Amino acid sequence: MDPYFTSRSATLHLGDCLDTLPALPDASVDAIVTDPPYEIGVAGHAWDSTGIAYSVPLWRECLRVLKPGGHLLAFGAPRTYHRMACAAEDAGFRVIDQLDWIYTHGKPKGTDLARAIDRRRDDREQVLQVTAWLAAARDAAGWTNKQIDGLWGFNGMAGLWTTQGKAANTPSVEQWDRMRTAIGFDDSEIRPVVVKLSERKGQIGESYSHREVISEKQERARDTGLYSGYSGHRIKSQPASDEACRWEGWNTALRPAHDPILLARKSTGYDSLVGGLLRHGVGGLNIAGCPASGGGWPTNVLLGHDCPESGCVPGCPVREVGQAQRSFPVFRLNSRTPNAERVEVDGVRHDTPKPLDLMRWLVRLVCPPGGTVLDPFAGSGTTLLAAAAEDRSAVGVERHEPYARIAASRLTLPVEGALFA
Repeated sequence: MDPYFTSRSATLHLGDCLDTLPALPDASVDAIVTDPPYEIGVAGHAWDSTGIAYSVPLWRECLRVLKPGGHLLAFGAPRTYHRMACAAEDAGFRVIDQLDWIYTHGKPKGTDLARAIDRRRDDREQVLQVTAWLAAARDAAGWTNKQIDGLWGFNGMAGLWTTQGKAANTPSVEQWDRMRTAIGFDDSEIRPVVVKLSERKGQIGESYSHREVISEKQERARDTGLYSGYSGHRIKSQPASDEACRWEGWNTALRPAHDPILLARKSTGYDSLVGGLLRHGVGGLNIAGCPASGGGWPTNVLLGHDCPESGCVPGCPVREVGQAQRSFPVFRLNSRTPNAERVEVDGVRHDTPKPLDLMRWLVRLVCPPGGTVLDPFAGSGTTLLAAAAEDRSAVGVERHEPYARIAASRLTLPVEGALFA
């Protein structure tokens, strides 16, 4: 298995991890730190909807190459994390904890229900009028839905054109005229309704045009990254219809502000945890090396924030609002991945890279100095770069060559600065 790229600290393989991992020796890595696909089809990418994160055989291979007592850290999306965690557990991992990366850059992706109501066009009464008429004409002519489907080689479409159920739909004008010729019905009364419905397909409801514009804002549209092609024109308007007014302020989603991270461990076998630690050199969490603010015990919440103080350094606390004057132990991590880390190679950027400091902290937490980290979903190489910055070795696998090129490019650059001041 020839590597795609090698450096002093990292080896990157190009290919599917299910094909690549079997070539790695048993118990050959000290920790696994990875950011698998979230399986939510982010930005329409096919690689984020393959189901690989739910694959028990994948996590079984990860378990095999991990040393006894070694830890797995794997990111997930809030609504799909549980399926990944169950797959890892079914593969033999012991779930230890769930960490949460809290951030401030999340974009609301729900639907404004009042706006959706005003946009909605309700033609169901006319649709059912057409489907009932066509069903009667079909029966009068002694035809069947199967015969109607046969005019175009369809399979079940005629059932939608003749039902009174929820899935009722109407044919195009061209399809209607072909049925009229084949069946021989007189449609002089119903055809105008068919034409009108055909013309209205895809159009928004009349109420939307009556919404009062409150404000307009023209922002610079992005041409790369996750929101590529996203319009920079923002219009805020008042609901128009009575139903939209009733549901003003309602949406279908909260603003995302956290990503769960699975923390799991491989069994030490017949050894105790201490015995496995002494035998294999893994099994513990680097508490002293990963302090919270003020040197406190780290929590399972990794809070990224934008510090208002100039010259803020890693480890500074964020004060709670109010009179309590208590400090929540936080990690001074980037609230979003800096632009400097969103490397572009051959016109391609990775849409969802994690901040380097975040990955450095995770690598330091579970991999002992001098150890080897595995990332079966290397992406743009942040975990590999984090391992190098923390004086660990790394093995990565990436199936998408444009991303592998980004990772290889980043691994040729030096990483400057300490994680903690």
